[in-house]
Amino acid sequence: MAHTLNMVILAAIAAALAVVLIARLAGGRKLPARWSSRSPSDTGPQASLPQVQPIALSALRQQFHVLALGLPALPEETPGPAHQALLTEVSTTLGRADLSPRYTPRRPQLLPQLIQSVNDSTASARSISRIIGSDPVLAVNLLRIANSPLYRFQRREVQSIERAVTLVGNDGIRQIISAALIQPVMNPSDRDGGRFSRLLWDHTLRMSLAAADHARSMEREDGFAAQLAALLRGLSVAMVVQATADAYARRPLLQPSAVVLLQLIERCAAETAARIARHWELAPAIVQALQDSDGAGSGLGRSLQLGELAASLSMLCNAGALPADEAEAQLALQLPAHVAGWLWKRVSADAADGADSAA
Repeated sequence: MAHTLNMVILAAIAAALAVVLIARLAGGRKLPARWSSRSPSDTGPQASLPQVQPIALSALRQQFHVLALGLPALPEETPGPAHQALLTEVSTTLGRADLSPRYTPRRPQLLPQLIQSVNDSTASARSISRIIGSDPVLAVNLLRIANSPLYRFQRREVQSIERAVTLVGNDGIRQIISAALIQPVMNPSDRDGGRFSRLLWDHTLRMSLAAADHARSMEREDGFAAQLAALLRGLSVAMVVQATADAYARRPLLQPSAVVLLQLIERCAAETAARIARHWELAPAIVQALQDSDGAGSGLGRSLQLGELAASLSMLCNAGALPADEAEAQLALQLPAHVAGWLWKRVSADAADGADSAA
């Protein structure tokens, strides 16, 4: 049993590691902060709404990661001194001010050009399509995401970038572009077959959708900034997994521990995401949102927290680990009933498809 558990953990870590090593984001010019966030509207956030309790969210996050690792439950083990030393080493590595390039994907090369074009009110769908079409990999990823159940706005499949831009508009295409740029780092190739990486990307995409919608509708914040923060939050988990895999690779006689990995994700992911955001020179509001542990510090922080809550509930529901009515009820505790119902439909649009892909 212990041998099987260790093989599951090793496979999950190795899969995520392979994904990050194979697919790196290309570097580019500096990304001005004005492309990443806008100033809050004069209308304030819905401060009267209750905040998600950090402990409850942490528990749901851990449930999702246990699910993604393919484990029936969190192992009841106390990591020994060797594992504790590894945990300290990884925490120190990821906490350094000069974060290693190995754990800091470079900013996407086309992002400045794309965002500038999308923000230009005179830019046509054709001009945006031409920019996207200059990168075949990006074009394929964008169409795949645009045709996914979470984003599709019509039954017929979208077969051209220009049509996708026309259908979803500037805000929609901006969200899909950013997701398409991040996906290669987190999504495994067909030959990799990494369950953890696939489910992590699925969770990240749902989190980014929910965070963006919540930011626009409830916080009067920039939905794109919230979405980008959520994508970096998911990316940071992949970085923590890679750093953990590297540390275990240097200790071939030490069996990987799921408990250690989960502790490192909880301890390091938020700050790693903030460090990546600073490295990409994103808006200070995005960095602050990623650092907020309880979501109370900013509107974007609350949206990021709510997005993670909705995504975790959706993933657990799709896997059969949580009844749909209970999941929706938990979400409704944080939002007005009509908003919670609409948001739940949004993140659960592909419930059947998601269950199939997780198998």
